[in-house]
Parts: sequence; C-alpha cells; structure tokens
Amino acid sequence: MSDSSLKPPASNVPLRPPQVAVLASSNGLQLPVTAPQKLNSSSSSSLSASGSATGNPRNKCALKPGYSLMSWVRLCNSGADLSGTGGRVVPVTKSELALHNKASDAWMALRGRVFNVTRYMDFHPGGVDELMRGVGRDATKLFDEVHAWVNYPQLLGKCYIGPLKETPTKTSKASPGLPVPTGFAKPVEVVPRFDWIQQRSELNLIFYTRNFANPGLMVLRKDDQQLVVRILLEHQWHSFDFQLCNNVDWPPKAVRIGAETGKIELVLSKEEAAPWTTYGSHTSNKLDSINLQEETHDYEVTHKRAINHDSVELSLQSVERKVLMLLPAGYHVEMKAPLDGEVIKRSYTPVDPSYLSIETRLPSLSDGLHFLIKRYEKGPMSSHLHQLQTGSCIQLSPPRGGFQLSELTGHRNILLLAAGSGLTPLLSLIQPILKRNTNRMEGLHLYYFNKTNDDIWLKDKLEALHTHDERFTSKHFLSQAEDQPQRISPELLAPLFKDKQPDRCTYVAICGPSGFNSAAVDVLTQLEVKPNQMHIFRG
Repeated sequence: MSDSSLKPPASNVPLRPPQVAVLASSNGLQLPVTAPQKLNSSSSSSLSASGSATGNPRNKCALKPGYSLMSWVRLCNSGADLSGTGGRVVPVTKSELALHNKASDAWMALRGRVFNVTRYMDFHPGGVDELMRGVGRDATKLFDEVHAWVNYPQLLGKCYIGPLKETPTKTSKASPGLPVPTGFAKPVEVVPRFDWIQQRSELNLIFYTRNFANPGLMVLRKDDQQLVVRILLEHQWHSFDFQLCNNVDWPPKAVRIGAETGKIELVLSKEEAAPWTTYGSHTSNKLDSINLQEETHDYEVTHKRAINHDSVELSLQSVERKVLMLLPAGYHVEMKAPLDGEVIKRSYTPVDPSYLSIETRLPSLSDGLHFLIKRYEKGPMSSHLHQLQTGSCIQLSPPRGGFQLSELTGHRNILLLAAGSGLTPLLSLIQPILKRNTNRMEGLHLYYFNKTNDDIWLKDKLEALHTHDERFTSKHFLSQAEDQPQRISPELLAPLFKDKQPDRCTYVAICGPSGFNSAAVDVLTQLEVKPNQMHIFRG
C-alpha cells in the first residue's frame, strides 16, 4: 500500500549536518528536519529489488483518469454507502473477515477496525495488487511496515464497517471456570515519535502518537534551554528531556493536540530570531507510573468568580509558570490541600476556557487550568476551594483517568447523561467528538439533571453551542421543579433507543453522584444497552 504523503526511502549516503538556508522573509518557513536516528547499514541493501511495498514505499502506479485523491474525497462526500452497512456499525469476526478476500468484495482490518475497501481499489496509489495483500485479514503489520503515519481513519472513514472481534475460544477441559477470551485484539503499544521544524523566530517540537490516542501533555521548564516534555498514552508516561541549542521564551507560544490525529505540537518563540542548524539534543525514556502517583505541582489562583448561588469558576496557573499541563479528554487531576493537620484530596476535571464567563482574556488562559467548583455542605475540599483568593496556592497531581476516546469512533449518535457538577467530564468530550472527521457524528445529546433552575451550569453556553452546531442538543431536567419534577427513567430515555431507528443512540457517557450513576445504568439496562456501550465517570 502507498500514499501520496510517503517519505523517501532510506539511503546509504552518510548523514551530514543539515544546511539551513536563510529565507528572505523574516519569518520564512524552513524545511522540516527529522530528529537524528541511528541508521541500519543493511536497510538500503535489503530493499526488495522488485520494488514491493515493503521494499520501496514510493512504489506507485499510474491511476486511471477520474481516480485521483480528490476524486476519492468527492466520492466519500457524495453520500454513497461505501461501507455497505447502510450506516450501521457491525462487529466482524476474523472468520467472517476472511470471506471477503476478492477485489470485488474486499474487507481489511487495521488496528482493530474493519473497512470495506472494495470501492477504494482503483484509487489506491500503490495499485490493486498491492492493496490485495491485506484483504481478508488483519493488515496492521503490513500497513505499519509501509506507511504507519498515514491517517487511514480519515481516508477510509466512510468505509468503516465495525470493530474486529476476536473469535471466542472454547474453555479447556483442564481448566474449567476460566473465562472465555472475548473483545478486541490487544493494540500495539504506541511510542511517541519526535520531529521538529522551525521558522526564523519559532521552534516547533512535534510528537506523533496514533489516531484517537487521546494523549495528555506535561511540559516542565528547567531554564531557557532545558525542558522536559511528558506524554501520557493510556496509562504510560513517555518523557523527553531536551537540551536546546539556544534560548527560548516561556510560556510556549502555542500548544496543539489533535484529538483525532494524536499529533502534538509545542510552538516555542526563539529568544533571538535566527535559523538554527539543529534543535539541540534529547533523551527519552518511559516513566514508572507508580512513582508519579504521589507527584504534585504547586499552582496558584489567578481568577475566581461566582457563577451561581453555590458555584464558582476557578483559574489556576503553575507557580512561576514552571509547568504546563493539558489533559486527555475525560481525564482529571487530584487537588490536595492541608486542612486541620491532614491532607484532603478531591478529583476535578478542568474545562475549556471557552466555557468561562471571563469577558477579557487573562494571561493564565493560555497555560492555566480552569475549573467549575460546586460547594457541598459536607465537602471539605469544595468549601476550601471556595475560600481561596487570588494568589492562594494548591497542589495538583498529573493527569489521571482511564477514558479511551477511541471507544467512540464507531458511534455516530451518542448520549451524555450528567447530574450537577458531573457535567465537567462530559464537557471535555464535546469538542473532540463534534470535530471528528472519521465516521462523522450525526447526533450528540446532553441530558442534564439538576434540582432547580438556579443549579444549572452554563445554560447559555450550551444553547450557543447548539446554535453553532445543530448536531449537539441539550435538555434540562429538574427534580424539584414546581410544575413537573423529572428524574431519570426508562420513559424519559426510551425515544433515543428505539429499534431500527436510524438515529438510535449506540453509546452513553454518564457522570453524576453515585446514586444517579446507578439509576442511569439500571435504566439503560432495561433499554437493552450493553455494558460495553456505556462509560461511567466516577469521582
């Protein structure tokens, strides 16, 4: 398999220091320079003389007229049923996948997802024969050998059939009672790949992970040339210790994480605008997550404002701005504070600053963390946070959580069930879901439960979000309403789960008090929603 974005093949020519030309423009873009890597001296000589996909990634064939990449994009946007499932997500076993192994009926599995590539055959730059090598089987290894960096979920998004299921195995007579293995194939561990590019006045550090990897990021500044970049992938931290060749300003000019692509960009302003011949050097390693459990960082309050009778918005920034932290969608931090000779702890999920009511842009918006805090009568941490003033300090843990954004890629209609302050984890999911290009969302519904109208958070913001994107809707339900009190019930949710309904919700995310969570699971179970179609955020 091949793609128009493939890199040139390896070469036997020894590497030399890159020559960087100064462009006429003061901010002219320099060509990207790949981070130094060890070369395998036999890599070039071992290439297939026949020019196969595994030997020469640039091996392409002439496409027939009307079969360019743009023609494929137009076909994908035409509304044609390229998956052959009528828009339904259908799990596929390996034995069923093996039956679709002809050019006229071609299915392929990549990283646990099955795609119908029949219509893509004539569009493939490497030719039909090359694509047929992966048809009827799990082609992940072959794909990774050729062009693992290609964004296949976006390219083949309209061809998505469903997840690849492991074939259940019979329980051995010698080991009765052992569970029968089910579920999806265990994904290959992802190790971030580093690269860099520069402009005359900027340095851009880039880290590639994997589509829908939902990475988290921490950047720790040591001085003007030393910084540590930590990347969280699922439960594993990867650390990159940088020694830059020149000074950079702090905080970073921009930080971007692609929720769909998994690409991380850290943009730093150079202290002196001039081309660099190299970024410097770095070492990388994996961190022991157990040792990080007790790690904390000092943050201070930069903004506090009441949003209703018992809740405030709170903005925090690292003391001396030494730490920058971006959480994966659905993750939280643990706040710690001393109180009456003890240390109290409580988990909170940050919200995007666009949800805040701040009228003017504060400096801390770019590199701070922002929270909505509800005060509970018997909650020592919430009461403590409400008493903090600008400049007060509190300790935060690194990001924590277990939510996998990739679980949602096969679902086009999703329900969010929130109660009270349980809204915040669900807020972190909204933008990544709506911005998704692969298997584009059709409907995202938020059902928000509170006691009274005065308890509702962000009502205007949620209405504005619907105005901006009509695929998102929000409804409010009040348990202490004077006219018609409402609580979660089968009757309330049943319209979203009707059989054979095209916009039937197939996934539910839930967050609220434990009683609400339990009630929600009971209701959904009555509506025949399966456990693997739910995710419960627990405080």
